[in-house]
Amino acid sequence: MTTELPSPPFYQVPNLNNFRDAALAYGGLKTNDGRSIRPALLYRSAEVSRVDGEGWKVIGGLGVKHVFDLRSKPEVDKGWAGITGEESKGVEDAMKGWEDALRSAGVERSWVPVFAADDYSPERLAERYMKYLDEAVEGFVSAYHDILTHGGPAFRTILLYLASLSPASLESSSKNPLGALIHCTAGKDRTGIFFGLLLSFLGVSDEQIANEYQLTEPGLKHIHEQVVPRLMASPAFERYKQERMGDASDEQGRQAALRMLGAKKESMLGALGMLREEWGSPEEYMRKVCGLGDKELAALKKILIIES
Repeated sequence: MTTELPSPPFYQVPNLNNFRDAALAYGGLKTNDGRSIRPALLYRSAEVSRVDGEGWKVIGGLGVKHVFDLRSKPEVDKGWAGITGEESKGVEDAMKGWEDALRSAGVERSWVPVFAADDYSPERLAERYMKYLDEAVEGFVSAYHDILTHGGPAFRTILLYLASLSPASLESSSKNPLGALIHCTAGKDRTGIFFGLLLSFLGVSDEQIANEYQLTEPGLKHIHEQVVPRLMASPAFERYKQERMGDASDEQGRQAALRMLGAKKESMLGALGMLREEWGSPEEYMRKVCGLGDKELAALKKILIIES
């Protein structure tokens, strides 16, 4: 684990990448009218399967009560190997018993997959890679449209948990953690667009949201040399090279894999524009796709925004 990341918003836990309190990015996120987003409630990270019992005690001590896992079943079973299409080779990434370690520390978990398991077949992975490896921002924006289209039920579960918290419970949160840790595999795309949606609804500017999203680049940089070769060796990446890159050099292939791991501000800015164009506003998305009503929407703002 690198020691060069600013803390906060990042916190160091062994075997956990890209772990941070989104509300504390750049000195603290603000709404457009100057109010602060409440810290110790909105955490994000990469996949958590290698965190041991001591690590979960640290995470719980920072205020995390509930983990929401956006991954599909192949990723849960195999960790990074699931996302690179290596499950057929018997590659074992996920530590056995990690859920027991989580619960032994008093942390709860909800599995809320954005995509069905068959979305991680070699064919579907290749289709997704075409978007993430594209040199143009539009590839990421299209991929994030897919996440928003499929992610309503998963996002609803997380939003209802946050809306269920009471203002009175926040006063004792130092003794009784309430925070949510939302993650996928890298903590970048599904996690990123969820935070983009929620923070935009709360009134945080697109610029701040995009800056917070871009923190994933330093958050994952130290694992690039481990993950990039595996991405490049995956069947989905091979298909991308054949169809889009022709006789590209190994370095050009490496740069394409790095694009897939990237989190450029422009990608999030484009995604937020797409969200408004497609659904009208973050609030309308939450109403139409997540099924939230006036009561839940008001509760989210009351809980997640500090009034004074």
